[in-house]
Amino acid sequence: MVARQRQPEGWYPLLIAAASIGVANSVVFTLLSDLQDKYHFSDAGLGLIAGTGFIVGLVGQIFIAPYADQGHAKRLLIIGLMLAVVGNVCFALSSTLLTLVMSRAVVGLSNSVFFPASRAMVFTMSPTDELGGRLGTISGIELAGFVTGPVIGGLLVDPFGIKVPFLVCGAFALAGAIMLGRCRLPEPPIGERHRVALDLLRLPKVRAGVLFSIALFVPVGFYDATLDRYLTDMGASNRLISLAFLAFGIPFALLATKGGRLADRKGPLRMAFIATLLVAPITFIYGFITVPIVFILLGIVEGTVQAVGIPANSAVITNSAPEGRVASAQGLAGAGNLLMGATAAYVAGTIYESLGGRWVFTIASIGVLVFGLLAALQVRRTAGTAAIS
Repeated sequence: MVARQRQPEGWYPLLIAAASIGVANSVVFTLLSDLQDKYHFSDAGLGLIAGTGFIVGLVGQIFIAPYADQGHAKRLLIIGLMLAVVGNVCFALSSTLLTLVMSRAVVGLSNSVFFPASRAMVFTMSPTDELGGRLGTISGIELAGFVTGPVIGGLLVDPFGIKVPFLVCGAFALAGAIMLGRCRLPEPPIGERHRVALDLLRLPKVRAGVLFSIALFVPVGFYDATLDRYLTDMGASNRLISLAFLAFGIPFALLATKGGRLADRKGPLRMAFIATLLVAPITFIYGFITVPIVFILLGIVEGTVQAVGIPANSAVITNSAPEGRVASAQGLAGAGNLLMGATAAYVAGTIYESLGGRWVFTIASIGVLVFGLLAALQVRRTAGTAAIS
């Protein structure tokens, strides 16, 4: 009988913190239509709230993430969690579109501060042959928190009002910060000092990892801005909309560790490419669904596919980064995601209002394909036709 491997010190507090920041970041997405109905702003305002979080996060991923490679990883984790607390309190106190947008900016910055530092920490804790599996675990836990936030929002908003869900989810982030602050964490290797991570784009595999990451993230900006409205217009209740988030998140959370281990065995580039090819048609089909339960069932399929693709791509980026630049590389990929997410979110509300859901998801599916193929070309140009392996 094989003895169970002992996890590194700080592993479980890191996972709990990742879940809590996911909860704090996502609660707003199941409450957007409620905020819109209460404060009377247009569908374009939905995109403004969602997109602002991406734009602010973009700045954090490029300019703040490199500090995790300079001996400040744990400090950034704590700061990210505390920003999530502040942002959710601000949401609870907001009553206008402007203050809602500002609250989303604070919450969006929190995730961009936490995310690259957490991946650098995982890299430091993991042997090479277990990196994909551990990246899958933290991705799964983080997404489990991300889909739990909307569930909490959907369950609490009707009986307790619009403010309570934000305060409850902010409390989760506060608990994560307290727990993480009390434990010892290994410090990632310190690399050369760079103010921004853009120089890493000179490396072909980093470029491929960034493009694969964007490809898998393209639909998120559209989902964040319009999914609540889309399902509400189908006749879905707040609780059913919460189930739509769970339908994606549960298979991802359960399978992401195995998905990461599959990437360790089969090759992260190959698995990221396959996942991209599968996500594109799934995204397209969403636009033609008229029954909420069918949408939920398809979400289970997408969550399963992403449980392979996201850990695989995270391993691509981590393995491609020079020594001491893991957080910077992860921040660069995250910045690409957020730039795409912001662009999608800002236009999604307008597209939905004028053209409807079919065009929203058709455009999203085309984006997945385009960025996936660009990523594959980066690899093939540098390593020949057998590179996707």
